[in-house]
Amino acid sequence: MNVTSIQVESIIPGSLPSSVTGPVILVVNRADGDEEVTAAGSNIMGVVLLQELPHLSHLGEKVIFVTCEDDDKIADIQKLNGKCVRLEASSAGVNIFLSLSDNSTGDFPGKDLSGNGSSTVEAPKVYNSSWSADIASGSTQGNYTQVVVQLADADTQTSGAKAAACGRLASLGAVSDKVYSDQGVPASFKVPTGAVIPFGSMELALEQSKSIEAFMSLVEKIETATIESGDLDKLCCQLQELISSLQPSKKSSNRMSAAGLYESIPNVSLSNPIVFGNAVSRVWASLYTRRAVLSRRAAGVAQKDATMAVLVQELLSPDLSFVLHTLSPTDHDHNSIEAEIAPGLGETLASGTRGTPWRLSSGKFDGLVRTLAFANFSEELLVLGAGPADGEVIRLTVDYSKKPMTIDPIFRRQLGQRLGAVGFFLERKFGCPQDVEGCVVGKDIFIVQTRPQPQ
Repeated sequence: MNVTSIQVESIIPGSLPSSVTGPVILVVNRADGDEEVTAAGSNIMGVVLLQELPHLSHLGEKVIFVTCEDDDKIADIQKLNGKCVRLEASSAGVNIFLSLSDNSTGDFPGKDLSGNGSSTVEAPKVYNSSWSADIASGSTQGNYTQVVVQLADADTQTSGAKAAACGRLASLGAVSDKVYSDQGVPASFKVPTGAVIPFGSMELALEQSKSIEAFMSLVEKIETATIESGDLDKLCCQLQELISSLQPSKKSSNRMSAAGLYESIPNVSLSNPIVFGNAVSRVWASLYTRRAVLSRRAAGVAQKDATMAVLVQELLSPDLSFVLHTLSPTDHDHNSIEAEIAPGLGETLASGTRGTPWRLSSGKFDGLVRTLAFANFSEELLVLGAGPADGEVIRLTVDYSKKPMTIDPIFRRQLGQRLGAVGFFLERKFGCPQDVEGCVVGKDIFIVQTRPQPQ
């Protein structure tokens, strides 16, 4: 099978030329990890990303995925643009070279992307397709008399699987201080307080504002709107403007972080109901971005069947944020847990920021901690300590000479053991390997969410 190499700036619907109908390997300049590959083209067989990404990525299709940051190798890859190529990828290495149809001599000038143990090239990752739990692909969930569902009461039907899992996490966190690893390391953790604005709340707000008929009319039109005519973008804007004008019911609290499927808004103050209402409406409106609409089309989900619940959680001010993979994503070792750790807020890990996190491996049964990589992100994101919130955070240059994770091997070992104990505890409780997101605040470990790890 001939596969064509095509270079694009990013993985978005419309980035792949419509004239290209055969199987392709995308060479992508940048990504943030939230892209839906099949929304850009169902004929994409593989992706070569010219930057490194943390293992936690929402690139959600089952395609071969490799990264490369070596300038010389990138130059070689770019020379293959528009040509028929072959991509070979395994944990042992990665090669991309001309296929027979573009090199009849059979002398294939292969490009070895693996280098000699270079840390700028990762082994391939294969992701299974999945929808985030915050969006329902079935019928509208109906109207609810509850304005807010407490996190402990969240279930999949009213609040989505993500919020339901957070509710279970809260229950597990309450008993985790009694759990220890074989080496006596505590598996204790805390969970941020939170609540859920359930499925059906957006539709209820539309009815209360007498906008439901206009909304349904726009949704019906967007089902068949085309990209080329510009109608799709126009309708997306109209829907987002309509939904952004809504004001949901409010409930008082301290500063919270409102997290939705496609939009996450940190540092939202609930002392001002208007500010909070606007943040929730922005999350709802992200249900109708161009990418969201085209992603549902690619998945065969009708636009009228999409609805959203909004998870609202207490915003923490972390020293470190982390992602745990309870099954090693590099060699699928069931005996170790890998942690990716960044300074400050976790958005650094989740947003495709260029750079490398601290990477630790922690043995599930022997507690052995190995340092796999040191962090080199140039900036960290922090919560504003004073002044208005309104979704704002600050960026500071990282001084690694003052970071214990870099300069203190005892701190690294102890944190690695604690994270390993927590990850193994959650894997056993949820019954399968987990991707676990959390942070470190002072001496406390907080778990924000966990979900089954893609295999």
